[in-house]
Amino acid sequence: MTSTTRQELHVREATPDDYEQLAALLSATWPDSPETVRSLREEDREREARCRHLRLLAFDGERLVGACGYGQFAGMYHPRKFYAWVRVHPAHEGQGFGRRLVDTLHRRLARFDPISVLASTREDHRRGMNFAQQQGMSEKMRYFESRLDVNSFDFTPYAHVLPDIRARGFEIRALSEFPDDEEHRRKLYELFCDIRRDVPRPDEASEIAHDFFVSATYDSPYFLPPGYLIAVDTRSGAWAGSSALWKSDQAYLDTGLTGVRRAYRRQGLALAMKLRAIEFARREGAPEIRTGNETNNRPMLAINERLGFVKQPAWVDFVKVLTRE
Repeated sequence: MTSTTRQELHVREATPDDYEQLAALLSATWPDSPETVRSLREEDREREARCRHLRLLAFDGERLVGACGYGQFAGMYHPRKFYAWVRVHPAHEGQGFGRRLVDTLHRRLARFDPISVLASTREDHRRGMNFAQQQGMSEKMRYFESRLDVNSFDFTPYAHVLPDIRARGFEIRALSEFPDDEEHRRKLYELFCDIRRDVPRPDEASEIAHDFFVSATYDSPYFLPPGYLIAVDTRSGAWAGSSALWKSDQAYLDTGLTGVRRAYRRQGLALAMKLRAIEFARREGAPEIRTGNETNNRPMLAINERLGFVKQPAWVDFVKVLTRE
C-alpha cells in the first residue's frame, strides 16, 4: 500500500528488503545506538503474534528522508494501546517531514480506535522534546542509559562481596552451567516473570507467555548464556535472581533484566551478579557494558553508581491519551 502527499513526499510500507536503508536512517538519527539489518530482523522475528506493527518509509523524490511506525509491547499489551515513532534524517529536519509522518500514523492508527499512544525521545534532543510537546503529549517516565568502562574497573574494593554471599548460602552461576532442557527453561521463565513484577514501566504489565519468552530468549542471536547470571540458593537449589548480559552489534555488551526475588532481597545478590558480569565482560574483551534504569529506581541506580556506571542523557517517554478506557 502506498500514498503520495504534497511536495512529492512518497510514503510506503517497509519490507524486509528495506532493512539496510532503514537501518542506515535509524543509525543516522541516533549514531551512538546504531541499528543493523540483524537487529531489525530479530525485532521482527521475536514479535508476539497478537501485537500489531507497521513501518513506513518516506521518500522525497528518490531520497529516503524519514521513517515512522507503530507497534505494541508484548510486556504491556493492550489491544488499543500503541507505541509510535518518527525519525527524520538529520539532513532533512526542519522541513515539515516529521509532522506529515505523524499525520500519516494518525490515519493508519485510527481504524484501531486507540486509547493512547506512547513515544520516546532523549532529553538532549531538543527538537524531539519540543515536537512531542507540540503534538499534545505529556511526559510519562524517564530512564537513564548508563555505561561502564570495563577496562578501568577496579575490583579491589569488592573483594569481599562474593565470599560474603557464599557464606550466606548463595552462588552466582552462569546459565551455561545448567542443562539446556525444558526444566531449566521453565525455571528461568518463572524467575523472569517473578522479578519483572517490580520493574518500573510506563503502563500496566501484561503476562509474558512461556513459549514467547523461550523463543525470544533462546533463539535470539544476541543470547549469551555464559553472561546470563543466576543467583542460586545453595541450600534449596532455588533461583533467587538473575542479571543478563546480551551481545550487541557493536563491541559493548547490553544488560537485560537484573532483579532479585522479594524473599531474597537486601543480601547483596544484585551487586554480586553485577560484579560477575563485569568479570565476564573483561574476560571476553568487551570494553563497555550498557544498562538502563528508570530515574526513580534508586536501589538499582545506587548499585550502578557505586560501580562507576556513567549516566547518559535520559530517555523520556511521552504519552498522548486519545480516549478514556
